[in-house]
Amino acid sequence: MPEHPVAASGKTRVYGILGNPVAHSLSPLIHNAAFQFKKIDAAYVPFHTTQTGAFLKKAVVSMGIRGLSITIPHKIWAAKAADQKDPLTKLCGAANTWIIENGIVSAHNTDGPGAVRAMQEKHKGVGKRYLILGYGGTALAIAHALLLESSPRSITITGRNLKKAARFAEDLRQAHARHRSLIDSAPLSQIAPEQIDAVIQTTPSGMNAEKGSKVLPELGFDPDWITKNHLVFDVIYVPMRTPLIELAERRGSTIVYGYKMLLYQAVRQFELFTGQSAPESLMERLLLSHLRNGTRR
Repeated sequence: MPEHPVAASGKTRVYGILGNPVAHSLSPLIHNAAFQFKKIDAAYVPFHTTQTGAFLKKAVVSMGIRGLSITIPHKIWAAKAADQKDPLTKLCGAANTWIIENGIVSAHNTDGPGAVRAMQEKHKGVGKRYLILGYGGTALAIAHALLLESSPRSITITGRNLKKAARFAEDLRQAHARHRSLIDSAPLSQIAPEQIDAVIQTTPSGMNAEKGSKVLPELGFDPDWITKNHLVFDVIYVPMRTPLIELAERRGSTIVYGYKMLLYQAVRQFELFTGQSAPESLMERLLLSHLRNGTRR
């Protein structure tokens, strides 16, 4: 379908993405195409914003903006500034979506559910044992979403800084008291492959890891550790076939590409924006046709 902006009218509902940078975001492309496909009088525009504060929230509300995608570095501010928060936003302290109705700002986090859905396409998730590489914001959203939505058998956190991994795991245990026994941290060298069903890679190392005997040198990741019995999910989507994904393919593992998380978080945002189902096939085709150019969210 044509890739041109939706024609605006005096009644056009305005949505957008707020962050720094946003110039190369794919969100305007896929959301505007979705609005056009669904014949919704709405437009989605980028808002390059370097500063946040009460003034920004007031401006968003006063201009009648109906919803926003929030990207780096404003997700924590977006959670704090909102009037209402969904459960995942409360747990993560970060939001990637605002819905504005009658002057009330509601914050949502669709990153975690997007990741869970991407994995659930390959397996149902119930009773699975997850290994999460990393302990940043993305790992936090995914870990909380798994505990809220998928009834995991266990979640193990690992990373280069074992103290940070341990603190991350303890924070999870405190937030999910009834699941305390399911959550742990450990160095990768102490985790046997047969103890894990799904590997989730959330660190920036996924973009830069050297091909060779160790896919993620900082984590001590040996190729022989990955097996055909693993589901391997790398949240990095540029490049789409990361070194870890290439290794997993060679080992016969089940693969989840990072762009799927990007897709499904946007699908959920569209549904929150409009109350309608998203044209998922269209959005996925547009993502795949542009990601080879190295475009970021």
